[in-house]
Amino acid sequence: MRRFITIISSSLALLAVLAVAVPGASAAVQRQIALHGSSSFPNATGSAQYQASSSQRELQVEVDHIKVLAGKHVNIFVNGAKWASPTVSSLGKVDVSRNTELGQSVPTIKSGSTVRVRTLGGTLIAGGSF
Repeated sequence: MRRFITIISSSLALLAVLAVAVPGASAAVQRQIALHGSSSFPNATGSAQYQASSSQRELQVEVDHIKVLAGKHVNIFVNGAKWASPTVSSLGKVDVSRNTELGQSVPTIKSGSTVRVRTLGGTLIAGGSF
């Protein structure tokens, strides 16, 4: 019984040391949402992924099935602010990824943050909320 208590005590002490030694590990954030096509682009599908730690933030936005817009620019808005203006590929896809470690601008995403992909004229293509 004494040996069992010693093992449990040692295990708890080790867990406490690890929790202090790696403070940022528990603070890491990972969120993902689906982006749904609008009435103007009902076949559009997509997703947005956000990762953050104490040292960096990364946001990736993808939209597919918008071949009618191939070769045209679209605007990606995050929380109402224009974040990117990529060109739709010949396959009808947009894929933007930015990371603060590379010196790129990445907004802070929290619950309720929005992502909207629009034509240059302002027509909603796809959107979603974290």
